[in-house]
Amino acid sequence: MLKPIAAVSLLLTAFVSAALSQTNSRTVNREFQVAAYTRVRVAKPAAVVTAVENQTFELINKLRTDAGLEPLVWRDDLAELAREHSQDMADRKCFSHRGSDGSMVDDRADKLGISNWTAIGENIAFLRGFDEVAVSAVQRWIESPAHKQNLLDKRWKETGMGVAVLPDGTYYLTQVFLLRD
Repeated sequence: MLKPIAAVSLLLTAFVSAALSQTNSRTVNREFQVAAYTRVRVAKPAAVVTAVENQTFELINKLRTDAGLEPLVWRDDLAELAREHSQDMADRKCFSHRGSDGSMVDDRADKLGISNWTAIGENIAFLRGFDEVAVSAVQRWIESPAHKQNLLDKRWKETGMGVAVLPDGTYYLTQVFLLRD
């Protein structure tokens, strides 16, 4: 007969194993409360994060086309740049254009080998407690003159979006805008 602690341990191991097997390789931590005094972190599918990125991108392009501007083109290298900054902010629980190493978006682009640009810009957002994260982020950017200027700047041609999520449901979003040489 299993002792109660061993049985709970086996149950938790089975629960975590089952939860992890449901995810793919790119994941974001999500925390579930399993028992009154036990917390287990399981992976949140990357599809949830990707859906927020895609919806935000689509909303911004709708704003741009409604304003008579060309839609932005999605670039994976810019999305990677944005994702790394969002994750850096989430890891530090810090909301800033400045990275943990003191870098700004142009420095981070150079480090990733993105160097053939003439102009670069960045919008960031911090949200918690919103059901529609993409809609809320875009709405707040529209309400901010500087962020709105980035969204509707006709010189921007390319973009990438990156999202990171904390276990408490806090979202960090970064959008990078780029004009290449």
